[in-house]
Amino acid sequence: MKLYGKAMLPVHEWTMSDWLVNYEDGGFKRRGITGTIFFAVQDFFEISLPIQIFFVQTTFYILVFYTYLKLLMTKKLDWNILVLLCSSLCFMYFPINLSYSGKREVILFVLAAYFALGKMTVVKERIFLVLFCIGLFVHEMFYFFLPFFIFIHILKTGKKKYSFWIMLFVLSTLIIGILYFSGKEINGGRSLEIIKERGVVFGENNIFLFKFNDAAKLMKKEIISYLLFIVELAIEISMFLYYVFNFYRNKFYTLFKFIVISLIWIMPLYILGIDWYRWNHVYSMLLFVIVVSLLPDNEDNRLSFNQNPFFKRFLVFNIVFFVFLFIHIQYDARGLSLQGVKEYYFSRFF
Repeated sequence: MKLYGKAMLPVHEWTMSDWLVNYEDGGFKRRGITGTIFFAVQDFFEISLPIQIFFVQTTFYILVFYTYLKLLMTKKLDWNILVLLCSSLCFMYFPINLSYSGKREVILFVLAAYFALGKMTVVKERIFLVLFCIGLFVHEMFYFFLPFFIFIHILKTGKKKYSFWIMLFVLSTLIIGILYFSGKEINGGRSLEIIKERGVVFGENNIFLFKFNDAAKLMKKEIISYLLFIVELAIEISMFLYYVFNFYRNKFYTLFKFIVISLIWIMPLYILGIDWYRWNHVYSMLLFVIVVSLLPDNEDNRLSFNQNPFFKRFLVFNIVFFVFLFIHIQYDARGLSLQGVKEYYFSRFF
């Protein structure tokens, strides 16, 4: 309903604009493939841009829930892993941050779950390579989560298939290089005008007016808020490590080493982009896929539970963490203002 409501707004903002970056204004650029496709569909089928985006967003959200459930059904579970699934930076992030729902990372979640499902065949590897390379044209952030897919491949095959890893790295790096050195600015000067002619009007909060050079200034100005994002990611990672340490201790150090490597690899994304809460969410959703891949296989075609005890304190901690993150997100969404947060709560409860 939230996505549909956003699609029906007379004046749209960031989430909608992010999907409508295109090659029509200025030529080839990063993220421009989606807007170009939406334009072509509008020209051919006369379907409005907001309705197209709503359909794509809804489809991928359904696929996220379906593929993650399907992945869980292939493993022997306990209640603790379900608590992790519903932790603040995993599935509970969706209701926490409804205002910014519908961004392109939903494609990445589906791709990760698909890669972790079923047997790892040569055909599947090739399909994944094609899909991942296309995904880089959708959003360059895919590149910064490359270690997750290599580790999923290791967990699925138990082998060191260097040829596949090198091909994945080389192809994706080549595409990123092309986007960086040959790609034009996101706004070629007429983006808002072109999109307005196609029936979509944007307010001031959109990707075409955002000055990416101002990101570093904002981070310095709101250093406390950004430090909290680091703490929140550390908490989420610690919960995953705590779970694995308690129940699958022989795999703990393998997971720990992967986390260290993945954090080093993803670090530039936090420098380049100001959406740290978003990167935390993506990291946590993909880390969940990794941890589930570590669990024992389930031979049945339904949910199967093992004998691991349920840690009630684990649930309580997650609830407290949810409240903490919710307040922090409200602070961020209201112009990084404590006064805005107070007004938000007073308007809801008084």
